[in-house]
Amino acid sequence: MTNFNAWLTRVAIVGILVSIVGCAPSTSVVEAPIETEVRVTEAPTQAQVLEAAVLVNAGFEEDEAGGVPSGWTNTGDTSAVLLEENGYSGDLRLTHKESGTYTVETSQVISGLANGWYTLGAWVRSSGKQVEAYLALKCGDVVKRVNIPATAPGYRWIRLVVSNQVTDGQCTLSLYTFGTPDSWTSFDDIELTPGQTALSILGADISSLHKSEDKGGVYKYSDGTAADALQIMKDNGLNYARLRVWVDPADGYHNQAEILTMAARFKSLGIKLLVDFHYSDNWADPGKQFKPAAWEDLDFERLKQALYDHTFELCSRLVEQGTPPDMIQVGNEINSGMLWPDGHTWDPPQWENLAQLLTTGYNAVKDCSPETKVMLHLAEGGDNELFHWWFDNLARYDVPFDVIGVSYYPFWHGTLAELQGNVNDITLRYDKDVVVVEFAYPFSVSEDDSLANIANRRMGTEGYLFTPDGQRRMLRDVMAIVRGVPNGRGLGVFYWDATWTAVPGNGWDINDPNSGNAWENQALFDYDDIVLPAFSEYLNP
Repeated sequence: MTNFNAWLTRVAIVGILVSIVGCAPSTSVVEAPIETEVRVTEAPTQAQVLEAAVLVNAGFEEDEAGGVPSGWTNTGDTSAVLLEENGYSGDLRLTHKESGTYTVETSQVISGLANGWYTLGAWVRSSGKQVEAYLALKCGDVVKRVNIPATAPGYRWIRLVVSNQVTDGQCTLSLYTFGTPDSWTSFDDIELTPGQTALSILGADISSLHKSEDKGGVYKYSDGTAADALQIMKDNGLNYARLRVWVDPADGYHNQAEILTMAARFKSLGIKLLVDFHYSDNWADPGKQFKPAAWEDLDFERLKQALYDHTFELCSRLVEQGTPPDMIQVGNEINSGMLWPDGHTWDPPQWENLAQLLTTGYNAVKDCSPETKVMLHLAEGGDNELFHWWFDNLARYDVPFDVIGVSYYPFWHGTLAELQGNVNDITLRYDKDVVVVEFAYPFSVSEDDSLANIANRRMGTEGYLFTPDGQRRMLRDVMAIVRGVPNGRGLGVFYWDATWTAVPGNGWDINDPNSGNAWENQALFDYDDIVLPAFSEYLNP
């Protein structure tokens, strides 16, 4: 993601901190785990044909005396139940709101269901600041729920889903709020559809790991037992790992040899591989996309050939050793293009050149491994206008690709609602699946080395403290946002750089072995090297 150099550049320009991420470097209430691959739907038996359930007043357009929705049961502080105007698709919406502290549940029992997986979906809005708000699906004695995050500012609608397995033909749908004075939650367009909705990608960028281990880095389970970091992460739900590759890095890491070594380790544990080509000797991100030194004097045709050869060579070596890449990124956070100045998007615009470079990378991947997916990756995951500008320009040249990757860092890239608004739109507009391929959030405001952290206490998101539980809840809610993308087109999340703890010799500057790490408070291992609670959210896909 945006690296430390980009951070320094932006500090100089605008006087604020910006990113070093994956490219370059409320009152806490623990919910029941979310069972949530829209892609995985159990095949029903002939005797059990799963169909969408018929709900009563699913859009809250019908009311009873007193302005409460018909067909639903309200318990708790029922005075907090309101029907208000400006629904998601119709005239009205259900809202929970009260001038004092309140607890209220609106529910409906659905009977006559065929046994199998079902998914509760709803469009919601929220003021935030509740003690707790969620959607729940109870089938038999098992309750699954999904937290409702704040959708302010702007109070955009977001879609959330939660799945459960019917075993006795009946489930209860629950819309719940434990609110503080004047906090509110709105619901609309409730549905119960067959199938299980779950994320298929539960990933982490762990590009720092190999060097960390070489420099003495240690990783531990929650009980303090030291073990192989990959095994710890696998046991906490990791099924996909991302590695960046540079052309000729000064420190000898993040090169083809390292990718090959790590890929073999991944395969032994059943972990899939995403290769992140930066096409540089160092960090590449929106603030810099510098050519490798060996490519600087090449004309454009030879530059394309160098890109092809570099991509094809590593991909082919991975295939030859029996570890074909599952996905490849052609470029890293390429908002401003790649291989400057030839592939710049604005200084000056070189869209046709960029299109040729990206198409060359795509062809190299498919010539090597036709089944490998190709991703195009931008930062600023909450900026829908930017994504339209970028992909609309590329669409003029019919650039081929399979998946859209977005970076989303809450302190830089907008709200959770803006993230989902963007990914909902781009999956439809460009007919592609989407992955949040970079995300992170701090678990501490302190440093574990001499270098100040990029994310400091002034950059926190309201409701998510820089604590282990705040980090966990933010990852939980980002996963829910991606899981809720319609038609199962939100594939999953990669946490950026989960293993980059403060290990001497493994700092941000590959030219300076004494440089510090400005990211350690956003790793998924704490300052005692113990895996953090956030990682276990991957056990609830």
